[in-house]
Amino acid sequence: MRLCPCDSGIEYNLCCQPYLNASQHPAQPVQLMRSRYTAFVLHNADYLVNSWHSSRRYPGLISELSEGFGSAEWLGLTIFEETCGKEDNEAYVSFVARFQESGNLTAIIERSRFLKENDRWYYVDGIRPSLGRNDACPCGSGKKFKKCCG
Repeated sequence: MRLCPCDSGIEYNLCCQPYLNASQHPAQPVQLMRSRYTAFVLHNADYLVNSWHSSRRYPGLISELSEGFGSAEWLGLTIFEETCGKEDNEAYVSFVARFQESGNLTAIIERSRFLKENDRWYYVDGIRPSLGRNDACPCGSGKKFKKCCG
């Protein structure tokens, strides 16, 4: 049994694999977020580009992503918020993705925006959510943000 890299606690073949091999499309933005994280872990640039909103794709994106995979070791994903947008076809997922590269531990903290077109969700863009230094870290460590991912 191989657990999915997205930290869902579900077997990979029952979680993100059907999305990455294009036999299914994620029905919810959080599923798309988890599958995109898994694509980073597995160095699947094609899936990342195909799940990106067409307005954000550009020539060379696949090669840029492939080159960017580098030596990052992905350590885990924590989703800490899911919210609806102003319209039915818009949603947000906030997450912390932890990784190690060149011996340095770091994290991506993002509030990702997703749009639904033709019954399919796409990643559009993301911003870093506003967190105070003394706020609890969204990664779930129990530490203050300044002592953890901040």
